[in-house]
Amino acid sequence: MECWSNGCTIMDNEKKTVLELRDISKIYKTRSSFFGPGGEQVVALNRISLTIYKGEIFGLVGESGSGKTTAGRLIVGLENPKEGEIYLNSTEISGLKGRALKEYRRKVQMIFQDPYQSLNPQLSIYESVAEPLIIHKIGGGVERLERVIQTLKTVGLSPPQEFLYRYPHQLSGGQRQRVAIARAMVLGPEFVVADEPTSMLDASYSAQIFNILLNVRDKLKVTILFITHNLAAARYLCDRVGVIYKGNLMELGPADEVIQNPKHPYTQALIDAIPKFGHCGEIREYKTFLRPQRKASEGVGCPFFKRCRKADETRCRIDVPPLRAVEDSHYAACFFAEPGHEKRPESDACLLGI
Repeated sequence: MECWSNGCTIMDNEKKTVLELRDISKIYKTRSSFFGPGGEQVVALNRISLTIYKGEIFGLVGESGSGKTTAGRLIVGLENPKEGEIYLNSTEISGLKGRALKEYRRKVQMIFQDPYQSLNPQLSIYESVAEPLIIHKIGGGVERLERVIQTLKTVGLSPPQEFLYRYPHQLSGGQRQRVAIARAMVLGPEFVVADEPTSMLDASYSAQIFNILLNVRDKLKVTILFITHNLAAARYLCDRVGVIYKGNLMELGPADEVIQNPKHPYTQALIDAIPKFGHCGEIREYKTFLRPQRKASEGVGCPFFKRCRKADETRCRIDVPPLRAVEDSHYAACFFAEPGHEKRPESDACLLGI
């Protein structure tokens, strides 16, 4: 494992690294408005370091505003980090221009959260999916048509000929999201950022989209960053997960281990927040979320200090806990995270649906 000042990247010689984030920071400034002059700094990412391996689905989990989508936008090059480096196959991407930037964007694609906004209503399904091939000058008319048809089949729009010349408004929400996935996959990318692709869909369609992502990962050999606030989805879909809070990486490890045996109080609070319906046995509650919040200085001490019931009033208020190993391949940024398995009972997992 390699560590930087506020993050660790797990290095495994048996796995090939596809994407690496090193000490990535992103800071926004508020705009002036009727209520104030603006100019205040908002830290979206605070020195995040991650390694994502070839062929895996890596989940980035956290509440709204935690910095998940910002990380995805930095990876695909829609925004630039304030500090740090991003590497694709050991090549740094910052500063890429011209042909090199165009080639990077062919290799790294994004599935956006809202298919209503990500698809042009004036373009047919064929035109939307074929557009990346035209931009990157891949194939001719017949080859592009064949490629679009095959990609639509892969994402479950079958028979594809029935969808080619429809428009987005003629499709259901789930079908629109399949088109968005097809458009991202038609170029044969190495890495895909899926930004909460099921948040606009009901449960049945969500399960279908999850299976499509698993299918394209296995069939097209693509690596996926899956951004979500849904722990059940992360456990079902992801090989590893990172839990992020206010731009800080709080916990990292195999998905099943992190969710069944959470070490950080924030991860435990997220699990406590999952709605519980019916009853199928004992329910463990971690009760790590503190109400009301403590008062503390911004940018000092543990990021979760204000909301953490377990926090030490002195140490956690001042010191920032490093991301450290608490189990094999399981890391947590907490002074009180200790080794030891405290897995939820199976009946509890049944109740939570995770």
